Amino acid sequence: MNASTQNPQQYIRFYKIGVFFTAAFGIYLGIHGLYLIIVENNFIAGIPLFVAALLIAPPPVGIYGMLKEKFNVDISMGVRIIATTLLLLIAWLSLP
Repeated sequence: MNASTQNPQQYIRFYKIGVFFTAAFGIYLGIHGLYLIIVENNFIAGIPLFVAALLIAPPPVGIYGMLKEKFNVDISMGVRIIATTLLLLIAWLSLP
């Protein structure tokens, strides 16, 4: 469905739901990554999970806004998704 043919209220609600689930997934990955680093001393799996969480989390939590604002580095959504997928694959393969 095209966004221009959709009711603006529905589009905004859909966008808010997407941001909520992205934030929740990013926070989950971040907490799990910190748990692996601090409690289990599994740095090979914990660091990629934590960095993936920082890449996909929305601006209040993630680092994308800071990179764009402070260093003028604009990372596209496609690059962030590919980087996050690779980091999750590294973490998944390194878990016992």
